[in-house]
Amino acid sequence: MTASFPPSCLTLARARCGERLRVVSLCPNCPECVRLRELGFCESAEVRKVADGGAMICMLMGMRVAIGRELGAMVEVERVLA
Repeated sequence: MTASFPPSCLTLARARCGERLRVVSLCPNCPECVRLRELGFCESAEVRKVADGGAMICMLMGMRVAIGRELGAMVEVERVLA
């Protein structure tokens, strides 16, 4: 399933490594996003993208979580200012 966000939105897949991010929303029509919410990727959660390869590694609530790029495209985020 593809994300329903406009191309101008910043998604986790498009964000740069090292950035502090806040989850704005998850794809509402995606059953995989239910699992992301269970992992802690819920609205207003802070996340930092640590590595970007075949899978993205994110720091979330003190733990590292690896998710695929396709799934990361379903997570809309915004940058958090220091």
